[in-house]
Amino acid sequence: MYQRFELSEQDRQAIVNGVSCATLLENHHFLLVAEKSTKRCLKYRNGNEHIIVNHDGKGWWDAQRPRGTPDSSGDVFALCRRLDPAMKWREVCTALGELVGVEPKGAAYVAQKVARTDERSPAERWAARKSLYRGGKVWSYLIGERCLPEAIVREAAAKGCLRDGYHAAWFAHTDAQGAVCGAELRGPDTHICLGGSIKTLFRFQPGSVQPVRRLVICEAAIDALSFAALDTARVPGTVYASTAGGMGPETIAAIQAHLAAMKALPEAVLVVATDDDDAGNAFADTLYRLADDADVAFMRRLPPDRAKDFNQTLKNRAQAA
Repeated sequence: MYQRFELSEQDRQAIVNGVSCATLLENHHFLLVAEKSTKRCLKYRNGNEHIIVNHDGKGWWDAQRPRGTPDSSGDVFALCRRLDPAMKWREVCTALGELVGVEPKGAAYVAQKVARTDERSPAERWAARKSLYRGGKVWSYLIGERCLPEAIVREAAAKGCLRDGYHAAWFAHTDAQGAVCGAELRGPDTHICLGGSIKTLFRFQPGSVQPVRRLVICEAAIDALSFAALDTARVPGTVYASTAGGMGPETIAAIQAHLAAMKALPEAVLVVATDDDDAGNAFADTLYRLADDADVAFMRRLPPDRAKDFNQTLKNRAQAA
């Protein structure tokens, strides 16, 4: 007599708690993108597929698909069925059960790289950082290696959204009241968000403070400053912002707040300046929907030389010169 296979709750919990989604991805030839991973979010890539592992390995989401669509996120069971659609439910459970207790190489590597020992809040740690100074490591990194114009770096530092972290530049993320709630850290060997960060938006508004009429959104703070350096429009009230990678609820709320205020302003526009790749296109689609929901005009800007991102355009120009 045929019996339907059922997985006990105890066995399901044992698999969820013991099998990291990162393990499954590595077993399917996905490679860890260490420079774009953090302790809490591991980015894996296999060709054009980009999958983010979160919740300490218990969850995942597809960076190229809008949240909420089928096969865009889930637990290790959903990931297994996504990677092997032909597998039957019993085969999925059996295969995952054999992996209980396996520690993924990628998770161990990133956890060691960004181990957090400082328990102070992001605001406290930001307050302890020094102002950027000419000739320092971070100054040389931003201007020498990243090819940002000195004027842009000076103005961002003067506006209080950029500080010296000795080994990395610190780019502030702020809440609705302007308090620092997180930071992007970028340096020669650093590509993370500050431990404990609540990611909203990095915001750089050159010139005098005015109502935001033109919101430029990039994926990384260095790209936002690079866009500012390349920007020929120079529209008053422009804010150059970045999401620091994936857009969580706080980031989306910050964008929506800007768009709601922009709706009543004439000629207000959202400029989508994400990377020129599949992941950047997926980001752009999400931003288009947010602008459309807010009834604000939007447009896409790509690097003029069709480089991957705007900072690469600056580098290309520096090399050509």
